[in-house]
Amino acid sequence: MNRREFNALSAGTLISLAAKNAVGNELAATLTAPEQQTDALPWYRTIKRIGQTNFNERDGESQNVEQWADYWAAAKVQAVALSVSGPVAFYPSKVPFFHHSIYLKGRDLFGECLRAAKKRGIRVYGRMSPDIQWTDPELLQTQPLWFRRNQNGGLQQSAPEIAFTCIFSEHYSRQQPAIIRELNANYDIDGVYMNGWPTMQVCYCENCRKIGDPHSKEYRSALMDKAFELIQLYKATVMEKSPNNFYSCNLGGGLKESGLDQWRLTREATWYTADNQSRSGVVAPIWQDAQQVKFARALMGDRSVAAVSASYGRAGSIMWRQVADTSVEPVCRMAQTAAAGGIIWYHWLGLEQGFHDDRRWQAPGREFLSWHAKNDAHFHNKRSLSKVAILTSPRSVTLYQAPYTEDRTDHIEGMYAALVEARIPFDFVHEEDLNQERLHAYSVLILPNVALLSDTQASAIRRFVQAGGSLLATFQTGLFDENGKPRNDFALGDLFGIKKAGEAVRTTAQAADPIGGIHLQYIRNRGPLTEGFEETRWIAGPVWRQPVEPIQSSTMTFIKPYPVYPPEAVYQREEPSNLPSMVARETGTSRLVYLAGDMDSAFWRLDHPDLGRRITNAVRWLLKDTNVVDVRGDGLIEVTAWETQPGYAFHLLNYTGANAFRGHMRKPATLTDQRLEIRLPDAKKIKKASLLHAGMPIVFQQNGKRVSLTVPRVELYEVVALEV
Repeated sequence: MNRREFNALSAGTLISLAAKNAVGNELAATLTAPEQQTDALPWYRTIKRIGQTNFNERDGESQNVEQWADYWAAAKVQAVALSVSGPVAFYPSKVPFFHHSIYLKGRDLFGECLRAAKKRGIRVYGRMSPDIQWTDPELLQTQPLWFRRNQNGGLQQSAPEIAFTCIFSEHYSRQQPAIIRELNANYDIDGVYMNGWPTMQVCYCENCRKIGDPHSKEYRSALMDKAFELIQLYKATVMEKSPNNFYSCNLGGGLKESGLDQWRLTREATWYTADNQSRSGVVAPIWQDAQQVKFARALMGDRSVAAVSASYGRAGSIMWRQVADTSVEPVCRMAQTAAAGGIIWYHWLGLEQGFHDDRRWQAPGREFLSWHAKNDAHFHNKRSLSKVAILTSPRSVTLYQAPYTEDRTDHIEGMYAALVEARIPFDFVHEEDLNQERLHAYSVLILPNVALLSDTQASAIRRFVQAGGSLLATFQTGLFDENGKPRNDFALGDLFGIKKAGEAVRTTAQAADPIGGIHLQYIRNRGPLTEGFEETRWIAGPVWRQPVEPIQSSTMTFIKPYPVYPPEAVYQREEPSNLPSMVARETGTSRLVYLAGDMDSAFWRLDHPDLGRRITNAVRWLLKDTNVVDVRGDGLIEVTAWETQPGYAFHLLNYTGANAFRGHMRKPATLTDQRLEIRLPDAKKIKKASLLHAGMPIVFQQNGKRVSLTVPRVELYEVVALEV
């Protein structure tokens, strides 16, 4: 192992590259037959299914170990995360201040479960949680700095006799390595996963007061530096047992701001765990898990991404942690993970409770995971076939001084929703990954109000366009530099042929505002960009518009707002303006569209179909005929497309059902007759086509690179598998 491989650690639910000669193995894998490739990679790069049953303290008296192991074996998982600790030890530890479950009475529950899993051919990695600690009175007296403190000096507690720990204490630098070494010495573990950290903690203990205000930039910088230091320590400690073991910790996050620099933390990582086990809010879209995995893949590339799906009831911040979720939400999330190219991680809490008190979570997990295992080969992806990429910009979330107060990720949410409705497969690309190698696979790059752009990033986007790529940008894209400083004009104005003509303007819809009203868009030039608007001269407009100088060839321009009440006053006072709301142009083989308003975020917040259609019309025009698959039929379906080891796979996630945007997804409406027109990357002959969920072959027609077929029925999830 060379130094670069040894240092291949990272925070953020990552697993360090531990296997000797892993780089050489991966190269060799690309030269071998598909069925031989998995043998050349570390085991944690090849698994697709994980199970976890978190223990509680009382599980120490449970006798359900064999039932537990039999369940996960029946579910065909390839690894289990097994509780070592949080504040409670589930084995007879000799590490000081590591509180034993009072129900163990000398028993080794961790060891029993490990041996039962290993007997069934299931790998085991220890689950630790260094963020919490039992508040032993002697410990509080001898090691008071182990714990996070409030401003008044009180403990930050999560439960009786349990408190949160401070990353700057010896709890992290000495206690956790001691536990890992004890595990290494006594158990045949395959790795260690640490839950609950790193986080942007807020602590006022004596150590932290010396560093500074926990909300300050200096404190956050010190916290990140400490996290890196500790991760190096933990990784080295885990690998004292074997270079083939892994170490990981928890990043989570997703599109929302977590305070962590996820790009920095994942550069050398080989594993990312998306620990968002259910929807982040009661009012939230069903596709959050697919979105999280896509975002993680933008960070990780072809390295492993796992997503945890909770089988217990949860609604936003409210959790019923020992009550099974009997909706299809958990299964839908597992399906999204599989479709987006992730590792499924199915999760329950409580050994006794899950195998005696409430067993409703078992059948859905067992059935989906065993089905997935039966079709395992079709979930080993070589590359995405999507031709559309959405640029994600954490800087435009954290540093952007937006004119509005709403969530700055709404632009991406709106673009995501529009593309799902249009059934257009797409990926995310991270703002730090703007290079030709990353972008060359895509025909279209979308910049959903990427307000902050550096000169280097703008140059990379220009090169993408010069190479024939097409571009869609909205609102204030490129009006700020990478530090959030306003620019005098658009960084990409030369590409779109636009110039800034003032500051952003908001419309109003107040009946009491005599000069208020909403923005409408007047159609000036008809064509593919105005498809579906044949029976109208104007369409709905955005909430915010960005003034740009008039352009003679504008597809649409703004209509000056006018009153919305009373009805007698609702009419235009002036002719439509010459201020562009949409600018479209062609340069060589490239096409470019700029939308001069928050069309994407307004679509997400207000759900006006005109705004969504405007976006999808633009994307389809930009795509020309390069989209990998067109899916025609009724219903709300998210489509993903992959080249796989056996051939190709097209995933259809059916979101057509009650509570797709609120609460928990109920049984989706079964869809019929979904017509797929597929454009393969080459003219390889398709030998077989199958529907994996239906478990049946399907008739298809192939003409060179074109394949057409009709899926007769889609319930929650269907995968069209083509074998070459």
